[in-house]
Amino acid sequence: METQEKKTREINLAELFWQILLKWRSIICFGVLFAVLLCGMKYMMDTKSYHASQNIDTKQLENQLTEEERQQVAQANNLSARIKEYETYLETSAWMQIDPYKKPMVELQYYVDSEYTFNYTEESKNDYTSSLMTLYYNYIMSGEMSQNVIDEAKLSISQADLSELWGISQVGNSISIKIICPEKDKMEMVADSIKTHLSSKEAEFQDIGPHKLKLLSESQNVVVDNNLIDRKNTISNNISTMSAQLKSLKTGMNGQQLLLLQSEENEEEDSEKAGFNLKFMILGGFFGAFLVCFWVVCKVLFTARLQSSDEIRTLYNLRLLGEIAVPSQKNHFLSGIDGMLLALKNRKKKKLSMEQQIKIIAANIALSCRQQKIDCIYMTGSEYENVNADILNLLKKELSSQNVKLKEGGSIYYDTESLKQSSEIGNIVLVEQKELSIYDEISHELNLAKEQNTYILGAIVLV
Repeated sequence: METQEKKTREINLAELFWQILLKWRSIICFGVLFAVLLCGMKYMMDTKSYHASQNIDTKQLENQLTEEERQQVAQANNLSARIKEYETYLETSAWMQIDPYKKPMVELQYYVDSEYTFNYTEESKNDYTSSLMTLYYNYIMSGEMSQNVIDEAKLSISQADLSELWGISQVGNSISIKIICPEKDKMEMVADSIKTHLSSKEAEFQDIGPHKLKLLSESQNVVVDNNLIDRKNTISNNISTMSAQLKSLKTGMNGQQLLLLQSEENEEEDSEKAGFNLKFMILGGFFGAFLVCFWVVCKVLFTARLQSSDEIRTLYNLRLLGEIAVPSQKNHFLSGIDGMLLALKNRKKKKLSMEQQIKIIAANIALSCRQQKIDCIYMTGSEYENVNADILNLLKKELSSQNVKLKEGGSIYYDTESLKQSSEIGNIVLVEQKELSIYDEISHELNLAKEQNTYILGAIVLV
């Protein structure tokens, strides 16, 4: 007599994805929990470090050092502060973020044409041309002009940053304006904003003396800035040189000097008490979500229970008579989201009510019985005693209407009376449940049925 062989179970990746997605509540809860835990631990460690640095008596340490040793500590502090200033400047300055080999540049050339003339035969007025040039120069360099350009071109830099990118030169009655544009696609907007505001000032400055402000040339180019290359190299070299000097100073210091230096550096870094770190909060959230996903994957990989109705076919070579979707008895929070996810998961399947599913299953059983001239069946399963009684009653009622005689009982592997009745009837229909029926118990039932020469019509799975 052949026994039921245990086959290797294949993992359905699509099904695994939906199982993870349907655990969205756990993912959110564990994400929030670990975000709070990790952020709280970081906060406690920072606070502990802060208080430890505050407990060091720097005055006492200074008194234990010679004047030369104190000067070495002061020199190291100055070097450390200058290194941090340079590094901060490199990281935050808009000018330093520009690619020196692809520098977007807006250039405007203006000429102030005053109507002042000098007449030897008549009483002459004072020449107002230099006053006009000074007014235009001061306005262009003013915070009003730069702020207007930032607002109108919607640049993502501050007024202080723009001052580094703004250059102006004056020769005679001409004014040259050069602007490094941090956003290449906004060069046209920057140029239009400058022209608009200078045009409005031309009308205002007519009170000084009649004149015309002429735009001689306008260009928008991408150029190489050798000055910026040199500036970046100079700052990087300064950082390297000072870092080497600082390292050399620390090498020659004794333990008290290093402790004093460390305490003073901590005072600067901890000038504000430790706060919640957003980076650790995000990291904790991702870790919590990962744990839930990992748990679901492990549960699917190493489970001993039936994971899908298709496994009845693939693992046991049984006919699947049908599956019955059991409505959830629990009223979960935001259950509407579960409904939407399930609808999306089953979008390619026609939705049937539980009554329709039972009717189809009963019809399948009835047709099989007629084809094989079976007048009575025995319904059992490895977890038959845990099957929903209402569903069983509906199924028995429908089978009765199809003129199929039915007897039922518990698992034939554990229930002796059930084994006797199933052997007498000789025809079995198994009723199993997803995530409740155990693989080995199903195998034991099938082997026992074959040993008793009992015919198995197929299996019904409750999902």
